[in-house]
Amino acid sequence: MKRALLLLALVACHRNDPFGTDEPAALTVPKDAITKTTENGPVKATIKVWPAKPSLGDAIYARLEIEAPAGIRINAPFQEAGDERLGRFRVVGFTRSSSSPGERQPSGGQLQEQTYTLEAPSSGRHRIPPLRIEMIDARKAAPDATKKPQELLTEEVPLLVAPVPSEVSSKPLQPALGELDPDVGGTSWVLVLGLVGGAAVLGVATTLALRSMRARRRILAQRSAYDEAVAELRTLEHRGPPDAETADAWFVKLSSIVRRYLEMRYEIRAPELTTEEFLQVATARPELTTEHRGLLTSFLERCDRVKFAGYRPDADESIATLAAARGFVEDTRLREEPGKVAA
Repeated sequence: MKRALLLLALVACHRNDPFGTDEPAALTVPKDAITKTTENGPVKATIKVWPAKPSLGDAIYARLEIEAPAGIRINAPFQEAGDERLGRFRVVGFTRSSSSPGERQPSGGQLQEQTYTLEAPSSGRHRIPPLRIEMIDARKAAPDATKKPQELLTEEVPLLVAPVPSEVSSKPLQPALGELDPDVGGTSWVLVLGLVGGAAVLGVATTLALRSMRARRRILAQRSAYDEAVAELRTLEHRGPPDAETADAWFVKLSSIVRRYLEMRYEIRAPELTTEEFLQVATARPELTTEHRGLLTSFLERCDRVKFAGYRPDADESIATLAAARGFVEDTRLREEPGKVAA
């Protein structure tokens, strides 16, 4: 009996693991799923999102399917941003296909699948950002230009999340003919009007209070952007400079820290933008000086050289790049105005 109970507990723990590698057999794509396909040469990437009309609290699934012929290397890592988020959605589960990634098809090509389980932060209009895929065409017949790492971005998927439906009273407003109004002899209209007026005043006060709370939360988020960035930069610095094998991942993490900081600090949609698009949006911020714009451009271009051009800097250059990122974060952090500090 004890062994049976232990076995059931282990099975339950395995099913509750949101980042397990075994895909549930029942997780099939419905016919009404939102489907968008992007092609770059011989590589085709398809993003499928369902349910098409979710409500707040529903699990939202996004499946990435990548098809490529033989001889093309595909790198489609887990698309994380900060604390396991995909745009504004929180990633609560991540699975791959039951077959191993890159399994060969009868035609000689390969098929990779990734499935994200997402949680919407609120009702309203949201977007699942583009997913980034790196590919290298190593076929002999391919031109030399295509043998360098290339980037493929899927299309973004707009999604309207409906609020949780509330119960609506089915009680008729007027009594039926031949029936006595149950309100006769009950609460007076003077009291009703007083309650309605009090509710209106309370509603206005609540609205003002909510606006004030949202403003405070916005300021707190901008402050926490600095704290989180400094902590992550300190952790990366303690790991020491990367070598030739770890330089790619090290610089990807470094650029992700800065982009995440700017997203929270200036409310820029960083995860779903390419480096060029991100620079256009970030450098347009009036709060950034000309020196800051030049420093940010140079920093992100250097990170891209490591990620996509195979450039391998030495230890001194890597530490200098990290120091430049930390100086940029320090210079652009949110600071209290003197009058507010005194108050």
